[in-house]
Parts: sequence; C-alpha cells; structure tokens
Amino acid sequence: MKEILKQPKNIRIVRENLYAGLFVILLLWLTMPFNVESIHEGRPLFFLAQGVITFVVGILTGTFCAYVLHLPLDPTLPLNTVHRNSLVMYLVSIPVLAFVLTVFGGFFFCDNPIEPWWHGGEIHLTYFSEYIYYVSSTCIFLYIGTYVRNRNWHLRHQLEEVRTINALLEERQKTIAEQADTEPEQAEEGDGSTEDLCRLTGTTANAVFEIKPSSIIYVESMANYADICYMESDNPCHKTMRITLKQIKESIGDLPFMVQCHRAFIVNLNFVISVSDRNSGYQLQLFGTDKPIPVSRNNTSEVKEKLKTL
Repeated sequence: MKEILKQPKNIRIVRENLYAGLFVILLLWLTMPFNVESIHEGRPLFFLAQGVITFVVGILTGTFCAYVLHLPLDPTLPLNTVHRNSLVMYLVSIPVLAFVLTVFGGFFFCDNPIEPWWHGGEIHLTYFSEYIYYVSSTCIFLYIGTYVRNRNWHLRHQLEEVRTINALLEERQKTIAEQADTEPEQAEEGDGSTEDLCRLTGTTANAVFEIKPSSIIYVESMANYADICYMESDNPCHKTMRITLKQIKESIGDLPFMVQCHRAFIVNLNFVISVSDRNSGYQLQLFGTDKPIPVSRNNTSEVKEKLKTL
C-alpha cells in the first residue's frame, strides 16, 4: 500500500486535489456565494465541507482517469500529454463535483438533499446548472495553476533524470579507465581475449563491412542508408552503407553496451560522455564526435537500465 502511495502519479493526484480543496475554501470565504453570508453559525462548516468534498471527489475522479482511462499525471510522459491528462481530469470532475455539491447544498440549506432536484412535482436542474457554472469557473483557475505546476514538475523530473544518468556515466567511465589500465598487464600474461568481428552486409553488390562492435561509436539511419561512425587508430571514421538499422542490430547481436536510443540511432554507451536536456528531449554527447545524439522518451528508461547493468 505504501509503495502505491509513493508512486509519482498518485502523489500528484493527492497534491493537486489538496490544492483544489484549499482554493475552494479560500474562494468561498472571499466571494460568499449562495447567500451564505446570512448563515453565520454554519458558514465555517459550509466552507470546510465544500473543500473536503472537492478534495474527495477530485481524488476519485483523478484515480479513475489514471487507472481506468489510463491518463495519469506521470512525469515520464511528454509534457503535452501531461497537460492533456490534467485537462481530462478536470472535465471529468466538473459534472461529478457539481452533482455532489448540489446534493450537499440541498441537505445544508433545506435539510433535504432531494429538494434541489425535485420540487412541486417537477424535476429542477436550476441548482445543478448553477453548480456546473461555479465549478467550471473555478476549474479554469485551478487548471492554470496545474498547468504551471506540470511544467515545473516535469522540468525537475528531467533535471533529476539527467543527473542520475550523468552519475552512471561517470561510474562507467571510471570502470573503463580501470579496465584500460589492466588490459596491458593481461596481454603480457597471455590472458587477453580477442573480440569477434561483426560482419555487416549491405543490399548493394559486394557491400560488406567487418568491424569490432566495441569500436562503433554510433549508427545513424538515413532512409535506406546507414552512417556508421567508428573509431580506428584513435580517429573517428565514417562508413555509409545501404542497410537498415534493423539489419545492423541483428548483425551486432545482443551486446550490453549497444543500445537503440532513438528510432534513427544506435549508440555505444562506452563512448557516451554526458547527457543534456533540451526542449525536444535528452541528447547524448559522444567521445570522438560533436554530433548530439537524441534520446527519445520511449528509450530513456532502457538507456538508464543499460548503464546500470554495464
């Protein structure tokens, strides 16, 4: 249960609706709608009850949107998607909250929760329509606040994620440096191992390229061609072949340091120096090239997991 409550999307549901409940209490106290200023003794209770109802209904509708409609407030999602999910949450909350508040208003003002709906032998929707108006107007201000918090929350999450990845990269670079120091000793003792060559076969005649996978820096897909950037004699080189990224992945095999970080890029994590955050997403800076390599949102978690297991 504690693990569920600690999930970021659940924390956001609670926080956003807590803000909403407090905002409703403050708004009612300042505006005094429904002639509530004439109810001196019950006024504080009325304000508190409206805020609690807003909070509880918001929790229920937020949970419904997150788990039934699959529209969570998740920082791993693109920012525009989070904004959309927030908007849907408010749109679902408006009629539900208006209904509950109408029932509560009938109980509070008339001691009869049915009276706002049924009076004089006829169905009345006047009170419900008024609550729809008030709730919708309030939700406009609440959504503006949520929109701003979504941006700040998303930026903080990205910054923390970039720091985490860069910390993993620093650990990886230290490991590579230590391995480089021990390799000459192993070679002298005869314990060194040779790496198998990877054979890449293009679709044109005699298009064959053999290379050690560990020397590949990155591979970029360009329509039906692929640009293979690799290290040879401590110098970065390029090889362009008519071959798909899928074929290259199959030829390289399942190597822990090779990962597809974008639909058009495969990178060697051993050459990654740092990760930076841009408006369009994450970017990798690789050793031996100034070309920034994009990381798609869908591949970010895989890159992080690969770095952890290297």
